Parts: sequence; C-alpha cells; structure tokens
Amino acid sequence: MKKVFYHVLTPMHIGSGTTLSLIDLPIQREVHTDFPVMPSSAIKGVIRASFNEQEQEDIFGKGDEEGKVIFTDGKILLFPVKSLKGVFVWITSPYVLERFKRDTEINVEIPKVEKDNAVVSSNKVLMNNNNLVLEEFTFNATINENLKKLKEITKCEIDENKIVVVSDDVFKFFVKNYTEVNARIKIDQEKGTVQNGGLWYEELLPAETVFYGCIGARKKEEHEKQLNKVIGKINNQTLQFGGDETLGRGFTKIVVEA
Repeated sequence: MKKVFYHVLTPMHIGSGTTLSLIDLPIQREVHTDFPVMPSSAIKGVIRASFNEQEQEDIFGKGDEEGKVIFTDGKILLFPVKSLKGVFVWITSPYVLERFKRDTEINVEIPKVEKDNAVVSSNKVLMNNNNLVLEEFTFNATINENLKKLKEITKCEIDENKIVVVSDDVFKFFVKNYTEVNARIKIDQEKGTVQNGGLWYEELLPAETVFYGCIGARKKEEHEKQLNKVIGKINNQTLQFGGDETLGRGFTKIVVEA
C-alpha cells in the first residue's frame, strides 16, 4: 500500500447530511473519535471522475464489478489552530501519531503530553516565558525539533517550525469546536430578500488541514498497472473534494509517497 497525503488548500465540506444540532450541515466525523474524516467513497469518487469512461471501467470496474484499486479513508494528521505568535500552528496528538505510525509503518517520535502542556518543533511560536497561546488557551511548552520531520514525511507545504503536539483530549476539543461555521442564505428572486426558511449553517474544515491515507492494488501483481495509472494521475495534483465547488471549497493537494 502506498501512503497518500491530502493537504486541504481551501475550506472543505464533505457533509454528513442534516442534523438536529445548531449546525444544519455538519462535516463527516469518525463515530468513535469525533475527528473529521475524508471517507474513502468520497476520495474514490473524485479520483474516478478525473479519468475517461474507458479508464474508469478498467480501473474502478463496470457496474457491480469490483475495482482494481483500493482506497482507505483519509484520517486527520495535522489541524490548523490560530496562534498568538506565528499566526497559526498545525496541531496533532499522541494518539493521532500512534495511529499514523500503525497505519503507515512510518517511524515517528511520539512525545508524551499532559493536558496543560504542549511540545513544539521550534521556539518561533512561543512567547517570552515559553508559553504557547492557541486561541484563548495557554500551554506550557517544551521544544522537540524531531517534530520537524513531519514536513519531510508528508512532503506537504507546511512550516516545519509550526508543528505542535497537544494532549489527545485537547486535540479532540480543537477539531470539534474550532472548525469554520458559515451562515448561508437563499434569496427569493422575486422579492430580493431572504427566502422564508432560507437560512442555514454549514460547517467547513479549515484550510491547511492535512489528512493521510493509503492506496493499493486489490491484487498485488495483477492490478499494479492500474494502481500506477492512478498514482500518475493524482500525485502532486490539486483536486476538488466535497460540496460547494463553485464557491471554491475543497481544493486539495494530493501527494503520494515515492
């Protein structure tokens, strides 16, 4: 299986349908973690659409026929959060890194982090007393420059000096409560005013989020040609995922490991 990284360049909405919460159109999340997720069905559908009809049948199957390339869900690795110094940082957590290591078999260092602490890749995002301020929260920070390797591993255009490891609970709190929520309206074309019931709230994953996943041949030797076609098509390309394409949502840079 090849490792794939998805660097979200514009806010993304891969929706989970309507809900009874205050947000009418939330993004998709994992049931057990509440982390944002890029479902494999959405990834496969977008990539399939970038091929012509004959290639689609050859690679993805025709009708009920199984495809020759396997796609996994895109799991979150780095999430952008506003920082008092350095504009913003990318946060991750021990659990996220442990899962990333297990799924990809890439050896990464996993720092231990307590609730009010953080580990940062450099001092460029720290205040004078080694405090890290994210949104309205302050963390006691220590420096571990080995975190900079995440830029080399993902090959995404991120700043190696702005990588932060927070505790699992803090990470979950940020990815749950610091996504973007936009108010959308529908205009009555005759009256030129908001249509009755035409106000809704839509959740967006913020730009700069980084996901990872895997892609592989269903039958290793027989389908290697189709896998290589897909990799050649998507590597270092920007594709659009989720809804609101005409609003510029969901443009994502894809990087496949060499």
